Amino acid sequence: MFIFTFYMRLLSAGAKYRCPATRLCQCWLCQCLTLWCQWCSGELAAALSDCSPLTQLCPTGPEVAEPRWPGRNLWDRLSVSLQGVTADTISHLADLGRTVTQLEIYDCPDLTVGSLKPLTRCRELQRLSVTPADLPLLRGQLPEGLWCLNVRGPEVTEPRWPEWNPLVRGLSVSLQGVAADTISHLADLGRTGTVLEIYDCTDLTTVSLEPVTRCRELRRLTLSGGVPDTVSLEPLTRCRWLEHLTLSGGVPNTVSLEPLTRCRELWVLTLSGGVPDSVSLEPLTRCPKLRDLTLSGGGPDTVLDSLSGCPRLEYLTLGDLQRPAETAFTAAAVTRLVKSCRKLDRLYLHCTADTGRTVLTALKEADLGRRSYVWPRTIRLYVPGELCRQLKSQEGRWVKVLEW
Repeated sequence: MFIFTFYMRLLSAGAKYRCPATRLCQCWLCQCLTLWCQWCSGELAAALSDCSPLTQLCPTGPEVAEPRWPGRNLWDRLSVSLQGVTADTISHLADLGRTVTQLEIYDCPDLTVGSLKPLTRCRELQRLSVTPADLPLLRGQLPEGLWCLNVRGPEVTEPRWPEWNPLVRGLSVSLQGVAADTISHLADLGRTGTVLEIYDCTDLTTVSLEPVTRCRELRRLTLSGGVPDTVSLEPLTRCRWLEHLTLSGGVPNTVSLEPLTRCRELWVLTLSGGVPDSVSLEPLTRCPKLRDLTLSGGGPDTVLDSLSGCPRLEYLTLGDLQRPAETAFTAAAVTRLVKSCRKLDRLYLHCTADTGRTVLTALKEADLGRRSYVWPRTIRLYVPGELCRQLKSQEGRWVKVLEW
C-alpha cells in the first residue's frame, strides 16, 4: 500500500508543480494501474477520485502471473478487469469514487447471487463480460444502464462486444465459444434482449436454437462460425420482430432458406462465406420486406440467377470492403439480376478491376427500364477507392460510379 500511496502522491505533484518528468510519469501511470487483491475501499476510493485520467484498472489475485487488461471504451471512462479475486471484491466497485462503465470478470469461482447483487449499484455500467457459469446468477442483477453483455467460453482471450444501435433500446448480447445450452438463460435475465450474436458455437442444433424465440423483442441475430448441417432456421419464424439476420461462415447444402419467407419483418440479410451452387436463393424473392442483401463471399451465376425478380430488393452487396468476393461471377449474371430487380438502385461490388470494368460496361449498355413514368432508372455502383478512381471517368449518364 505504501507504493500505491507514493504513486498517488506523484500524480498529485505532477498536477501541482507541472514538473515535466513528473507529468510524463503521470501520463503513463494514469493509463494503466495494477493492484494486488488487498482492497482497502476507503483509501482506494479517495485515491482514484483524484486520478481522473485513469482509464484501466486491473485488480489481480495472488496466483495471477500476468494481468489481463480490460479494453478501452469509447469515452475513456474507467474500465475494470477483476482477475482471480474473491467474489466480495465486486462490492467495492460502486464506492471507488469513479464511474465504472466496463467490467470484465475472470477466474472468480466463488461468485454467488449475493456477491453479484452490488452490480445493481453501478448504474453507469454499460459493458459486462462474464463466463457461462456466471450467467444464471445474473437473473435480476443487471444494472439499469447496461447495454452490452458478453458471455465468453474458457478458450476466449478477449471479449468480442456485440454491436450496439442507440436507436434500438434493449440489451445486446454476444456469446463467444460457449455451449449451445447457454442460449436458454438469456430470456430469464430480466432484461429485453434486442441483439444476439453467437460466435463459434459448434454444438448448435435446432433444439438449442429454440430458446431464441423466447426473446420476444429480438431484432438482430448473428450466427457466426458456420451454420451446422443439423440446424433448421424454422425457429426464427417465431421471432416476430427479427429485422437483421447474418449467417456467417457459409450456408450448407442441407440448410433451407424457405423459413425466412415467414419472417415478416426481415429486411436485412447477410450471407457470408460463399454460397455453393446447390443452394438456391429463390425463397428470398418471397420475403415480404427484404430490401438489403449481402453476399460477402460472392456467388456463382446460378446463385445470382435464382435471385432474379426479387420485388423489393434495393441494396445488393457482392464481396465486402475488406476483401473481394471469393466466388467468381460474370458481368452478364450481375446485369441480368439488376435488370430483373426493378427497385434495385445501389450495387456494392468488390472484385477484380477487369470484372468491375466489365460490369460497368454491361450496365451502361443494358436497358435498365424506368424508375417512373418520367425518369429513367439510375444505378449507383459503389466500388473500393482505387477501383473507383479507375472507373469514375467511364461512368454513364444512368450508371454512376461512387466510392465505397
